[in-house]
Amino acid sequence: MIIFNEGKYKSLYAAEQGELEKIAQTVAQDQDFRPVYHLAPPTGLLNDPNGLIFDGEKYHLFYQWYPFDALHGMKHWQHFITQDFQQFSQADLLVPCELYESHGCYSGGAVLIDDNIAVFYTGNTRRPSDNQRVPYQNLAIFSKDGKLLSKRPLIEQAPQGYTEHVRDPKPFLTKDGKIRFICGAQRENLTGTALVFEMDNLAGTPRLLGELTLPAFDNQGVFMWECPDLSQMGDKSLFIWSPQGKAREREQYQNNYHAVYALGNLDDRQFHAEQIAELDQGFDFYAPQTFSGTQTMLFGWVGLPDLTYPTDCYKWHSMLSMPRQLRLQNGKIYQQPIENIYKNLTALQSITVEKEAVIADLDRAYLKFDANAQPFSLKFFNNAQNQHLTLSYDGKLLCLDRSQTEQTDSIQALGEKRYCEIKNLHQVEIFFDRSVAEIFLNNGEKAMTSRFFICTRENQLCTDKPLTLQVGYPKKIEVDYTK
Repeated sequence: MIIFNEGKYKSLYAAEQGELEKIAQTVAQDQDFRPVYHLAPPTGLLNDPNGLIFDGEKYHLFYQWYPFDALHGMKHWQHFITQDFQQFSQADLLVPCELYESHGCYSGGAVLIDDNIAVFYTGNTRRPSDNQRVPYQNLAIFSKDGKLLSKRPLIEQAPQGYTEHVRDPKPFLTKDGKIRFICGAQRENLTGTALVFEMDNLAGTPRLLGELTLPAFDNQGVFMWECPDLSQMGDKSLFIWSPQGKAREREQYQNNYHAVYALGNLDDRQFHAEQIAELDQGFDFYAPQTFSGTQTMLFGWVGLPDLTYPTDCYKWHSMLSMPRQLRLQNGKIYQQPIENIYKNLTALQSITVEKEAVIADLDRAYLKFDANAQPFSLKFFNNAQNQHLTLSYDGKLLCLDRSQTEQTDSIQALGEKRYCEIKNLHQVEIFFDRSVAEIFLNNGEKAMTSRFFICTRENQLCTDKPLTLQVGYPKKIEVDYTK
């Protein structure tokens, strides 16, 4: 075991006595933005969900974590086990401590093999002579009770014809029992793609089969595919990935980077897509991953690469989305929070707001109303600076406007409004959790996930027309860090 400790490339094993507790005290000073029913890091920065798997009894959830500050430093894999997504218990972490992960344990996925959890991940390393990145694809084995049993390198460099940007292996099993994993990649001509590898068993050596082809996707300008994820929904194949470099548009692909899905049929390595669309059209949603071993559910990172947030000064950054259930409807992916979240809503009641009202604990509430396919304009929250969040609909486009909220320069540079085209809008569901809003439209036909920052806020709702809505409160999650 090697204890890495060089600037931001610092592992948990190098933490000084009381160091994390001191950082946690800074986190605790944030009285406005910490969520109560979303998973957020105890300290430092969270990003991609990793290794999502159901082991037959329990769900395992990992995420990318840098413990020491709100920046992208030495990545660890935080690890939780849950049965209900309400109570989470910490299990063994994946901590970089070998040369093949000297600069961090980057993203990947998991699959159940021989009653153990096989975790595939990218080891980020740097060549000492010139600091050039050298990606390793690695394998870690965990027991079902969350113990790390072993880890080893599988592939020691990028394949010929590709740059150092080969990462994020997501494994799956073929019909004949072989193990395949798909990695995001960048070709030497600086275009994005995905690579498929295969191995006979966990003791074997992976062999490169080639690229996943997706002719229906316009890859113009895309320089990297991140976090590729292949799964099955009924008789359809589902491919989820995060392309980087696609040109931004006014009403879709509005962020710097995106989370996209293709639905269709996979023929070996050729994906015949019948539908390609974004998974989420809010300000902050990236690198989603589905669970292995169960019906299709996913988590996403409520964040984006290259952004800073107002919470960074409190030494914490980002959170995960609520767990979402995916379903096929009308040839598209629909998504809503898992059923357990609805079952645990408390104090559910119906209220009517004529013009404005104060709603108790609006900033951690669930709201549902029928838009009746008619225009509306709603303002949420208020403070001494007249900061608020606006949601409006003109009969065709839904607009989320956070121009009147606190923003960092990097947030503001990507624009202050997000649009979602949806005709015949009826059901609108909004889950507020302190500094995040997850919005689901028409029973999950479209989704918009966004951070917003309004300090010392009043829980006020203003409407341009009388509005009847249901209000309830999602149950607070409990996280046990005694591991």
